Amino acid sequence: MKKVLFLCFAVLMSAAAAFAQDKEISGTVYDSSGEGLAGVGVMVKGTTVGTMTDLDGSFTLKVPEDAVLEISCLGFQTQEISASGRNTFEITMIDDAELLEGTVVIGYGTVKRTNFTGSVATYSVSDGPVANVPKTSALDMLRGIAPGLAMSQSGIAGQSPSLQVRGQRSISGGSDPLIVLDGVIYKGEINDIDPNSIESMSVMKDATSLASYGSQAANGVIMITSKKGERGKPTVDFRASVGLVEQNYKPELRNGEQYIELINARRGEPEGSTSWMSPLELANYEAGRETDWVDYISQTGVQQEYGVSVSGGGEGMNYYVGTSYSDLTNFIKGNRFIRETVTARINANVNKYISLGFNFNWSSSQDDGVRPGYSRWFSPYGQPTLEDGSIRKYIIGPTQETATNPLWPIESGSVDSQLRGNAVTVGGNLNIEIPWVKGLSYRITGNYSTRNMLTRRFNHEKYYIQATDGDEYTTELFDKYLSQATGYITNRRNIDWVLDNILTYDREIGNHYVNATLVYTMDSSLREGTNVTGTDFSDIGNTTLGFYGLSNAKTQTIDEISYTLHNDIGYLARVNYSYANKYHLNASIRRDGSSVFGSDRKWGNFPAVGVAWTISDENFMKGAKWLDYLKLKASWGKNGNQSLAPYGTLSRMDMGKTGGIVGYFGDEHVFGQAMTTLGNPDLGWETTTSWNFGFETDFLHRRMHLEVDAYTSKTTDQIFNRTIPVMGAGITNQSATMGRVDNWGIEASLRGQIIKTDDIDWSATLNFTMNRNKLVELYGDGKDDIVNNLFIGHSLGAIYGYVWDGVVQEWDTEYMERNGVTPGDIKNKDIDGDGYITENDRTILGYDKEAFRMSLATTFRWKNLTVYALFNGIFSGGMYGKALNNNAYLSSTENMQYLNTLNHPFWTPENKSNVYPKPWNVGGELYALQNYGFVRLQDLNISYSLPQRWLKVVGIKNLQVFVSGQNLFFIAPGWEYSDPEVRSFQSQQLRRTYTFGLNLRF
Repeated sequence: MKKVLFLCFAVLMSAAAAFAQDKEISGTVYDSSGEGLAGVGVMVKGTTVGTMTDLDGSFTLKVPEDAVLEISCLGFQTQEISASGRNTFEITMIDDAELLEGTVVIGYGTVKRTNFTGSVATYSVSDGPVANVPKTSALDMLRGIAPGLAMSQSGIAGQSPSLQVRGQRSISGGSDPLIVLDGVIYKGEINDIDPNSIESMSVMKDATSLASYGSQAANGVIMITSKKGERGKPTVDFRASVGLVEQNYKPELRNGEQYIELINARRGEPEGSTSWMSPLELANYEAGRETDWVDYISQTGVQQEYGVSVSGGGEGMNYYVGTSYSDLTNFIKGNRFIRETVTARINANVNKYISLGFNFNWSSSQDDGVRPGYSRWFSPYGQPTLEDGSIRKYIIGPTQETATNPLWPIESGSVDSQLRGNAVTVGGNLNIEIPWVKGLSYRITGNYSTRNMLTRRFNHEKYYIQATDGDEYTTELFDKYLSQATGYITNRRNIDWVLDNILTYDREIGNHYVNATLVYTMDSSLREGTNVTGTDFSDIGNTTLGFYGLSNAKTQTIDEISYTLHNDIGYLARVNYSYANKYHLNASIRRDGSSVFGSDRKWGNFPAVGVAWTISDENFMKGAKWLDYLKLKASWGKNGNQSLAPYGTLSRMDMGKTGGIVGYFGDEHVFGQAMTTLGNPDLGWETTTSWNFGFETDFLHRRMHLEVDAYTSKTTDQIFNRTIPVMGAGITNQSATMGRVDNWGIEASLRGQIIKTDDIDWSATLNFTMNRNKLVELYGDGKDDIVNNLFIGHSLGAIYGYVWDGVVQEWDTEYMERNGVTPGDIKNKDIDGDGYITENDRTILGYDKEAFRMSLATTFRWKNLTVYALFNGIFSGGMYGKALNNNAYLSSTENMQYLNTLNHPFWTPENKSNVYPKPWNVGGELYALQNYGFVRLQDLNISYSLPQRWLKVVGIKNLQVFVSGQNLFFIAPGWEYSDPEVRSFQSQQLRRTYTFGLNLRF
């Protein structure tokens, strides 16, 4: 606070003195041929003070004596030059062709960018507008900006987004990509990584890029590079942000009058009847009191993020140490997520040949509280509180125990719940340059991580109403049954370690460049857990200790003791070769062994090869003045998928009580054993063979960059559970490897510098993603699996059912007679023409899959003010989603007919709708397909950096304030009643956040 006050004083009193210390400099900026280069930005680093070169490449600028100049231009390497002791400058920019000779981080090493043949998208997320976006997970920073990466959001605090790289290739083997943190496979929870400690993130997609990680990379790889210190004085960064959280969409249910209309229609009661109401509902109806149950369980949440880091370096070493705290209280009461992290990284050169590195990550998370029960269906005439303001348990009266107040577990104290997670990752690396062989080095890296998760939950004594006592409108009286109280404690522990041995030869001789790598890697994953339950506390007469007093329970059981171990071994040989920086080759072979497979199927071989041609460097292309750079590339390779739980090849025998009673001896039971899982020793690798073709180009004087990739893949030996004839122990399925899924698509990314002047800088990036898949083979007999929704020759995610043909009307007499339905029921189309609606009339209605995705990210800077916006969208075209609103059509049974629902204009004898059937489903399932295409303003960030000359007075290098919004609005013309990504009015919608924050560096 003292610094902030001093800053304000300095702004008013010391500006003139700051200007007096400036000097005027001048210079010329040239390209690689010696010609003056126009439009080059000359900025004072860490400020917005700067200018642009004129048509001759010349510039003049007033700067502080100790200023560092940052020289930048699209397509050229950014340079930093000290202005101390100099007033004139001649600067030659490094051409983009040379910049491309920088390195790309790939598996177990790096490769020159010009030689890279694969498909990798890299994004800097450590600064700029993306860093200011509120983020619960590190993956939030990739949402909408990476072509080929599909990410679905969740409105639940602490829940990571689900990811899919280049679509679904596996029937049931999962689609989560591999996470690699600082070059080492990361097997922990992504939420344990501090997003503010990340420098950049890369998405690896094609076969040659993924081949380095073999069997673990079939679903793509996301590489995370952490921040590191830079040589110089220590730099302290502080970040703070606070925001408000609300739900981005509120489903509109029926109000009181509409609810009465609904119930009367369901029950066949006359219009306006209230005979079915409980006394409590009737009293509220007569008093005009209504409760909006969605509002009742909602609140305005708060999201807070704080972080501080110290970084720096000296001769031959650098360091980075940071800590962070984030706290998200969600818009749904009872949902809160807290995370604390500590990160440390140190790298040092022992001598000219040996260097060492050390990293440490600690994370603690908690997800406390009890989420509310379901509320959206409750009667608007129910009452959540008693007359004295205390919470009411049964909201429509003491005889309606099924309608329990959704906040009862939270506000009554009847349920205690804690979820704690602690994770520690320790890693290191040793790099040795072999002095007698130029370009040869050996590197050993390793990580050891452990994660402990503790879940404790206690349900206090059950409450039963004494219906004979008290005024049921205003009071609730209970008997306490301690015998019903129960609690449990669950402990989970994950232990993972990875050890990589890497031998690299990197050498450039004349026109030849060679980068060769040999790798031997091992990793292990241990999962163990226990669960203890206690029930019936009648002996001690209370449950005051909650889950801390499980030892006082009359019945104590150990429900689970689990232990699984998974080991992997891998070998990799890879070579990158380039001739004259024009012709490039990447070839590799990976051999993997996994403990999850049978003894004869443990090993798999995964080759890959990629080629590229920098055609713009050919002499015959020199005449294309508009074209600055063009590279063509193609790759082929195989990857494996081992998404199988350990011991899946073995049959499981349960012994003891779970094995079943096999006989009696006197009054004693004899327990035996029984097979509960049928193993399959022939389980093997799920293998994906992929092709990738693409190009990348710069044009219009490097103001525009376009990258396009087309790919196709074939995944065979799919790992999934197939149905088998029922065995004696009740086993109905078995894991198997069979079937084939083909996958193909197109990705494109176009980015450009629209305007760049002294005061204005406007850039934009447009991404396009299209993906398709098809089930080619299944069980080998050419038959579909209707039960599991798998249809040969069709896309995964097919929607199978009856074709909706409107609503049965009174004049559809023949249809009603043949199918046993009544007016207002669902009417389905008779596909086979036999006059009856049977299973033979079902068909594929559509596919739960989008046609394509697009996103537009744009950044506009005017002087010190920057505006960033990210729009993303799903465009469905002919693809549809099944509207999960079928629960609007309920059965007419006693326990269902009183539930509220959406305000559809249902069919009634007076309103003979042909769109919405009567409000209970007695004529078959309703397949209401909707187009879930949408466009969303995902992120909006407005930031302002205070002028450097103001900050310098108080020793502050940079101070930026910002406001941001997330999930501000969406447009979905073909979808209604929920957020189109959630696709259900019953589920928790997404978060909308409004955030204010600052970034401070000194």
